[in-house]
Amino acid sequence: MNGLYMNNIYKSFGTVNVLNGVNFDVRQGEVHALLGMNGAGKSTLMKILAGVLSPDNGTIAIDGKEYRFSSPADAKKAGIGLVVQEVDTALFPSLSVYENIAADEIVATKQKPILSWKQQKQRAAELLRRVGLSISPNKLIRECTLHEKQLIVLAKVLSSSARYIILDEPTAALSETETKRLFAIISDLKTQGVSFIYISHKLKEVKEICDRVTILRDGNVVHHGDVSALSLEEMIHYMVGRPYTTVQKETRAYSEDVLFKVKQLHIAKTNTTVDLQIHKGEIAGIAGLVGAGKTELAESLISHTKTAGEWWIDGKRYTFSSPKEAIAAGICLIPEERRKQGLFLDETVRTNLTVRLLSSLTKWQWVLRKKETQTAQQLVEALQIHPPFPQAAVKQLSGGNQQKVVIGKWLKTDARVFIFDEPTKGIDVNAKQEVFSIIRSLADEGKAVLYLTSEFQELLDIADTIYIMVDGQLVKHVSARDITYEQLIYYCSGGDLDGATVRFDRQEKANAVSS
Repeated sequence: MNGLYMNNIYKSFGTVNVLNGVNFDVRQGEVHALLGMNGAGKSTLMKILAGVLSPDNGTIAIDGKEYRFSSPADAKKAGIGLVVQEVDTALFPSLSVYENIAADEIVATKQKPILSWKQQKQRAAELLRRVGLSISPNKLIRECTLHEKQLIVLAKVLSSSARYIILDEPTAALSETETKRLFAIISDLKTQGVSFIYISHKLKEVKEICDRVTILRDGNVVHHGDVSALSLEEMIHYMVGRPYTTVQKETRAYSEDVLFKVKQLHIAKTNTTVDLQIHKGEIAGIAGLVGAGKTELAESLISHTKTAGEWWIDGKRYTFSSPKEAIAAGICLIPEERRKQGLFLDETVRTNLTVRLLSSLTKWQWVLRKKETQTAQQLVEALQIHPPFPQAAVKQLSGGNQQKVVIGKWLKTDARVFIFDEPTKGIDVNAKQEVFSIIRSLADEGKAVLYLTSEFQELLDIADTIYIMVDGQLVKHVSARDITYEQLIYYCSGGDLDGATVRFDRQEKANAVSS
């Protein structure tokens, strides 16, 4: 029997059950969506299919043959391919396109391979044509665009004769034009018998490109069927397990005075223009899916990337051409990639906490160590950084404590506008609450806070107002008390912004599940 079948898959980690008898199948020549919120079990199920993990129980059958994978190499031999979300991790930047496509073949050869590079180039050119990419096989990966890299990884997967390809958030960093081009390629490959497992939070795209859908929640299949039979609202209902309703919540009080605003801010990377404003003491959120353009907006606000527009702080107009100018005016950024952009990993907590204060901690260009240590100790205690030692190496701290250091270095500066880009990424629940406490304290002091995240529940918990970002544009601005978690997902997934009321009949849902 042709097709891929995962039957009765169980997987636990210690006492935590991640998959509870999951059944999942993919037909030949179809695009099958796999949906679910974070922690639903999608990644674990796909890691089992890709040979990264072994199931505790259950079977995998592909085109009539049963398999038990002990490694990713076994899965590749069986026809499973994976196009990861972070395509740069799957490529060698200093090698050419054709060398990257041939890399798996070279590694798999036990003896020193004797390869015809001419033939490898020809083969690479054919695979590139198959995925609709018109570039030279000799082009270096580091010279390729993100869209080109993604298609190169797809070509690389096809080179191993993959028949079932996992696409993990394939359009997260693509423009609308690039997304349409990718969809055309997927449709063409479908006619050649290639099947796809499509993992995405962009539900509007799921409706456009996918044939069937399986939805997981808490390690269980809660819906399985044709995509065309479900609305976006119904998908969300199955994913979150709650009705799509509106609720009211109390909000914090903040000033009517606008502290920070931007007008016609052009974001070069997304080729979009935005306007936004934040009042004194307000926590404004930016809600968007992965790839919506949040980081690009954050970098443009601090002029980290080439941009144009007007900045207004306390009624004074600015134009910036560098982060130095933006920082001097009172803007600071707590970046998403704290270890790469927010810390000096080889330095101490003391150095990292006081780096923005050196002008007040020096005399005749010499750092006053005693004063520096006292200042750092005050911040360590105020932020409850553990271990509570300024001389500790920052790279040895947990993610949550590192994040406190990134925030802490701005607390004794003249910063008035605090921009947080995915501030709780990679930190535990307790650390999140501590970071939230710091953010609320900043707002209570009259600072303007901008909180950008794809963690929608966090945004509802902490924000006063929320901007919704889709494809680099701010498409809606609402009070946080007037929108629900489900509505945030709906709007950020490209749902109809004019849809005022969403209804979902409980009995219809029960009938759908039972059928």
